[in-house]
Amino acid sequence: MYAYQTEQWHDFFLATAGAAAALTGLLFVALSLHIRYIVTDPIYRPLARGNLGGLVMVLMLSLLVLARQPALWLGVEVAAACLLYLVVAGGHQLYSLQRTRWRLTWSGLIRSGTGYVLTMAGVINGLGLAFRTGPGLYLLAVLILLTTLWNLWDAWNLLVGVADEEIAKSSATEGPRDE
Repeated sequence: MYAYQTEQWHDFFLATAGAAAALTGLLFVALSLHIRYIVTDPIYRPLARGNLGGLVMVLMLSLLVLARQPALWLGVEVAAACLLYLVVAGGHQLYSLQRTRWRLTWSGLIRSGTGYVLTMAGVINGLGLAFRTGPGLYLLAVLILLTTLWNLWDAWNLLVGVADEEIAKSSATEGPRDE
């Protein structure tokens, strides 16, 4: 009954918009503390870009629902935003793969694949919203929650990985300590 009534979902999407904005800001600060290391690493640079992009997508999709508009327009905007994300993220990924001479890791493939599956589900959901078929805003809510959780997990792995490598690098240059 409430699958296409955005007014009924106002509080939920207001919460996800606020959470996404806060998490994006926190991630941006955390990344800026290690920016020199991240931008020079062929693994961490696209991972950081993907995490920021994913959280910004959550913010953008939440804000689209909060704008008072017919379900048709919301569906078109959700589908267009997800398609735009696919094009931009895919382009960046192709560029990154080209820079690394097409070296793929399983973890990178799983991360990217999960992101693309979630985004394609967003495209399909947007079309469903536009034509008032399918689960509507229920599915969009689930996709937003899954995307947020996925990006939090990825951000944690990114920051811990960078910290571990920086610690290992500084330990190697300092040598053994006398205690």
